[in-house]
Amino acid sequence: MGRESVITQEEVNAVADQLRATGAKPTARAVREVLGGGSMATVLKHLQGWQSRQVRPPETQAVLPVGLQRALVDFIAQEVASAKVTLEADLVTAQQANQDLIAESERLAVALQREQSTVETLQADKAELSGRLGQLTKDLEEVRAEAAAQREAAEHARTEKAKLDLRLEGVPRLETEIERLKTVLELERNAKVVAEQQAAVSQARLEKTEAQLKELVANNAVPRLDAELGKLKTSLDQVRAARVSAEQQAAVALAKLEKTEAQATDLAARLAKAEAWLEEARGKAPLKP
Repeated sequence: MGRESVITQEEVNAVADQLRATGAKPTARAVREVLGGGSMATVLKHLQGWQSRQVRPPETQAVLPVGLQRALVDFIAQEVASAKVTLEADLVTAQQANQDLIAESERLAVALQREQSTVETLQADKAELSGRLGQLTKDLEEVRAEAAAQREAAEHARTEKAKLDLRLEGVPRLETEIERLKTVLELERNAKVVAEQQAAVSQARLEKTEAQLKELVANNAVPRLDAELGKLKTSLDQVRAARVSAEQQAAVALAKLEKTEAQATDLAARLAKAEAWLEEARGKAPLKP
C-alpha cells in the first residue's frame, strides 16, 4: 500500500474558506474530496483548528437600558435558537465525521493487517534466504576445498611426470641394452643347441664305444682300447662342461633380459598413469575464484 500525502493546516484552511465562500458547509469529507485524498483523521484535526479560529471572542458587556436589554434578550434568544439549529447541524456533521473516522480507522486496520501479513511473509522469506545463503556458503567452501585438492593433485601429477621424464631419458639406453641382451641370449641359445647336439653325438659315440668295449672285453682286447676310452671320456666331460656353462650363461642373460623388460614396462605404466592424472587434473581443476 502506498503512503498517503501529508495534509497541512494551510491546505485545509484554504479549502474550508473556499467551501464557505461558495455557500457549502466545510465538512471533513468535503475538504478531503477537494484535496483528493489524505488521512481523514488529519483532515478532521486541521478542520477543527480552522473552526476554532472562526469563533469570535466575547466582547465586554456594557450597561444598557432596560428596553434595550429586553430587545437584546429577545435577540439573544433568537440567536440561541438559530445557534441551536446550527449546532444541531454541526452535531450531525460531527457524527458524520465520526462515522467517517470509524470507516477510516477500519480501513487503516485492514491495511495494517495486510501490512503485517506482508511483513510476516517477508520475514519468512528472509529466514529462507538466510538458510539458502548459509548452504551456498557451505557449498562454496566445499568447492574451494575440492579445487585446492585438485590443484594439489595436478601439481603432484606434474611432479611425478617430471620425475618419470627424467627416468625415461634412460629408456633408449635400456632399449639398446635389451637388444644387446637379446643378441647375447640368442647366441647363448645357439651355443646351447650346439652343445646339446655335441653332447648327443658324444653320448651316441660313448654308447657305441661302450658296446664295442663290451665286445672287445669279450674278445680280450681291453688294453688296446683303454687309451681310446680315456680320450672319449675326456672329450665327453669337456662337452658336458661346455653345455653346463652355456646353460648358465643363457640363464643369466635371460634373467637380465626379463629384469630390463620389467623395468621398461613399469616405467611405461607409471608414465601413462602420470599422464592420466595430469589430464584428469587439467579437466577438473576450476579457475581461481
